[in-house]
Amino acid sequence: MKTLIVGMGFGKAVYGSIYERLGWDIVYVDPYNKDADYIEIPEDQSFATAHICTPNTTHYDLANAAAKVSDIVFVEKPGVKNVDQWNKLCTYNPTTRFMMTKNNQHRWSDAEIEELKQRASSAENIKICWVNSNRVPRPGSWFTNKKLAYGGVSRDLTPHLLSIYQLLYPTWKHSVRTQTSLKQNWTLDDLTDSDYGDVIENGVYDVDDYCLLTYQNFEIYSNWRSKTTDDFAIYFDDERIELGPLCPESAYENMINAAIDNWKNDNFWKHQKEMDLWIHRHVATL
Repeated sequence: MKTLIVGMGFGKAVYGSIYERLGWDIVYVDPYNKDADYIEIPEDQSFATAHICTPNTTHYDLANAAAKVSDIVFVEKPGVKNVDQWNKLCTYNPTTRFMMTKNNQHRWSDAEIEELKQRASSAENIKICWVNSNRVPRPGSWFTNKKLAYGGVSRDLTPHLLSIYQLLYPTWKHSVRTQTSLKQNWTLDDLTDSDYGDVIENGVYDVDDYCLLTYQNFEIYSNWRSKTTDDFAIYFDDERIELGPLCPESAYENMINAAIDNWKNDNFWKHQKEMDLWIHRHVATL
């Protein structure tokens, strides 16, 4: 089996490790890394899976190119720019399966998911949060440039939380957002340090770094820099459930295996598309 990994930063660190352990052949593409196998996606090979792990503004074009040579294409959150682009990906490449990375849906066993659903159904208030003390990603880089990232924490962390919300709230398709609070609390001058990459002092910082969304009795809260404490958890009323490591390899591996096992299952991919379009719709309208 062979996989295509586009982008050697996060792509090599996470997916490279997983596929090495699985014993797959790995082809790396990255025009900015001399250690990559290619600077462009090769057109003379075929791949069971492909992973797009590059800056947000490049996702659509690279996913289109990868679709020509891959059975399944995973696109890192936040996916692409909007619903229209995601629909085009699926329409223009009808024999390829697409999934926006929703690794956090694969943290738990089926039994654990059912238990979380039961807790959610009986709680009066549920909060799903990913709050960092000081973890703005590479301030001044494309991460904090709205033109390149399409937004900030709302495009970076919020899609993860919305995918967990989809697990906990069975009728998520019909959800109506009742509150939206999007803020830029910091400027580049405020960020003399960050726990996630160097500060580029002559770069751009024009994105949201705080996002609070409310659906029914759910709060979806993400924050790059709270200056208090890290908090990656689900709250069922006053009970806190720790979500554990931010990016566990096991969750990514479970996601990959689920996609491969269901490659020919049209209903599985119909459901994936519905979830991905819903998330795109809700972050693109912020």
